[in-house]
Amino acid sequence: MSASKPDVLVVGSGPVGAAYVRLLTEARPDLDVLVVEAGPVVSDPPGMNLRNIADPAQQEKARLLAQGQALPGTSAVPLDIPGTITARQGTYLIAPGNDQMPAAALASCVGGQGALWTCAVPEPRDSERIPFIPEDEWQEAISVASRLLCRTTAAFSDSPVGAAVRRTLAELFDPLLPDGRKVGVLPVAGQVQADGTVRWTGADTVLGGARYRLRADTLCRRLVLDGSRVIAAELADMDRGEVTVVRPRVTVVAADAMHTPQLLWASGVRSAALGRYLTEHPLTLAVVAVRDDLVPGSSAGGRTAADPVASVSCVPFAEPGHPFAAQALHMDVCPPHFTGGRLPEPNRLGYITMGWGCRKFARAEDGFTFSDTQTDRWGMPQPCIQYALTDREHADLRQALDYLITAGQALGSFVPGGEPKIMPAGSSLHYQGTYRLGDDGGAESVCDSYAQVWGLDNLFLGGNGTIPTATACNPTLTSVAIAARSVRRILELLA
Repeated sequence: MSASKPDVLVVGSGPVGAAYVRLLTEARPDLDVLVVEAGPVVSDPPGMNLRNIADPAQQEKARLLAQGQALPGTSAVPLDIPGTITARQGTYLIAPGNDQMPAAALASCVGGQGALWTCAVPEPRDSERIPFIPEDEWQEAISVASRLLCRTTAAFSDSPVGAAVRRTLAELFDPLLPDGRKVGVLPVAGQVQADGTVRWTGADTVLGGARYRLRADTLCRRLVLDGSRVIAAELADMDRGEVTVVRPRVTVVAADAMHTPQLLWASGVRSAALGRYLTEHPLTLAVVAVRDDLVPGSSAGGRTAADPVASVSCVPFAEPGHPFAAQALHMDVCPPHFTGGRLPEPNRLGYITMGWGCRKFARAEDGFTFSDTQTDRWGMPQPCIQYALTDREHADLRQALDYLITAGQALGSFVPGGEPKIMPAGSSLHYQGTYRLGDDGGAESVCDSYAQVWGLDNLFLGGNGTIPTATACNPTLTSVAIAARSVRRILELLA
């Protein structure tokens, strides 16, 4: 196979792009798969979750590169936006100064935001589920996604403080939850090592031993269409400025919820739903100093300075009783980005960073639009964000804040700077729906249930932007499951 004629081009190197590569090459080891990523390699191996770097200084260096230090005309300045999750460091703002979604941020590096991922992988439930995918096919896809992501609850099952946190939360919230879905250990993506530490899943884990070619620091700036097919892709070297053309048989765009519709727009794929129906998870956040009598005689037992989380508990989504997703992360030392830069006093049982996440219901008026005259730092169409919460979502946030306050008071006391708050829009980093699946032929969707773009025979999409439902749970398991189901259709085309 000529280097300019790969069987499959995958644009984007995050966990979803990696899932496409892994599953396609497992089924067809003979396939030539080329992955392009606009950002740099920031870890060894490429695509590794940076939480696996034990040295805090080395981890910080890698996060700064992911934040955009390598991009033309940018500098790696830490974001002055109150942090919500440990993945905040390493991202850069999509639209600095935007007052509708001020904390909307992305990462650009090999591994995508999977390099910065906190690895929460709850399963979507009830109305979070995609209604037009048959249940048996969905469960099969979830099973495949769980395998690729190394989904487990074993990482945090032996923490005495975590167990006490779950008992306390269960007393408060189990009455709201159905049988079989109670307060518990949050499923995460990672592998417990012999010494008890966790190797967190990143794109490298998802790839496994897959054979593929990688071009980092390479921007896919346009797909060339001929009728109902993508016949070529223009790839720009970010260092040298050289542009090459490749002619894949199948193209998968699995960038993120902004860059994927941006590339399609630049390529002339401009369906009515493209970039629209943006959803995320409106968030509440607080930091609690755990009360001394929660576990008499115990100590916090945190992990390392580079990866301080010792346990993660959850109050799962359930309708109608608890249409939220709540997480409580226990750690020995609270990173100051959770508390507005303040470092809390030492506390025997450590700290819990906790939050209740809500749903954002899809509306056509929420999303990204792209300019035909102005360009961004990459030379791509300049994005503009339009986003607002409705009265329903504001009411949900008030209820979530009440739950957060009740839980925090039961577990301890709020630390200065970590008092319960509603976070700025975009803080979740979970942006969904901007190239959503549908069964409507494209009226309000960009692709079908197999993530194949309506009207194009060999263009498929991947990532959180495919999720069409209002969700409160973390999206990665859902997005990888969608990709796993999509691979069936691609293999048919490549047969």
